Amino acid sequence: MRLSRAAFHHFSRRSFAALVSAAALASVAGLSGLSVSAASAQAGPSVEYATATPRPGDGIWTLLRRNGIDPTPASVTEFKKLNADRLRGRDLLRTDISYRLPGGTGASIHPIFGAKYERVERKSSALAGNVYYLVGGHGGPDPGSIGTYRGKRVYEDEIAYDTMLRTARELIAHGATVEIIIQDDDGIRDEEHLAGDRDERHADGSAIALSPVKRLRARTELINKLYMEHRATAREQRVLAFHVDATGLRVEPQIDVHFVHATPSGYAVSRTLSNTMRAKYAAHQPGRGYHERIERRNLYILKNTIPVAVLVELGNIRHQGDQIRLMKPGNRQALAEWLTDGILAEAGARTL
Repeated sequence: MRLSRAAFHHFSRRSFAALVSAAALASVAGLSGLSVSAASAQAGPSVEYATATPRPGDGIWTLLRRNGIDPTPASVTEFKKLNADRLRGRDLLRTDISYRLPGGTGASIHPIFGAKYERVERKSSALAGNVYYLVGGHGGPDPGSIGTYRGKRVYEDEIAYDTMLRTARELIAHGATVEIIIQDDDGIRDEEHLAGDRDERHADGSAIALSPVKRLRARTELINKLYMEHRATAREQRVLAFHVDATGLRVEPQIDVHFVHATPSGYAVSRTLSNTMRAKYAAHQPGRGYHERIERRNLYILKNTIPVAVLVELGNIRHQGDQIRLMKPGNRQALAEWLTDGILAEAGARTL
């Protein structure tokens, strides 16, 4: 793993609200052919909100609980914003009208995931109030580690980005707020060979620097800025960076998914994720075993982001076994689901 690891991708409804047109987005992103769908992705998801009608005596907290939503400060604040036209400055609920539910049981539309996967069905509100900063490592002028598979190049940043997007989608399905600090227009791809490109940008439209130090500083500053915006309402905030290691000059050793931290809190998150991965391997591939590895490394972003940060190493890009595992889209999806189960366990959450 290089020093330049831990790029952070951001995706939220708030980040690109100030950009007034698809043309402006295309100019900022350096993508002259940016489609309306991709522009919408950077502008934020459209949401289909479920509604509910109060019973006599219901308050906001009661209505949310009865509809499977934890009445956290974040969910109550969102409820008030969604129903400002109905509440008119009061918290009293009327029994003759329906109210939009924050997240609720409806679906949300996130074009950043691509046309096939942009619609995200709500599975639960277990992670409502939690904020996750996800990254597919490297990007822009830096593809990260490069391997060769069946005569074609394999790029770390593309594998990491696709796995990260799949994880982001799973977290959103459980009610989480997901911030993707660097964005691409590739969407989730059901292909084995993921073509490389250099058009990733920061969420604010700025280019990714060639200098590793500048890249790390820019991403850290953006995460910390967003952390301050979320901290009044967030239940907890976490950073997950996705990478693919490049160990050895030959094909050994194979590396199971493992975790890197720089703080005691990061270790605690890593331990829960690792335990979950071990349980998943035991359930789905009995007898294979899971070669656990949790490392402490003083990497820049792990040390300098305000929210707890963990780096997820997906495997060894130079190992043939790991390449087969990471190239198959079904395996990347399984990793995303298993990691999400680990996040649910770490958050102490239960699906509804």
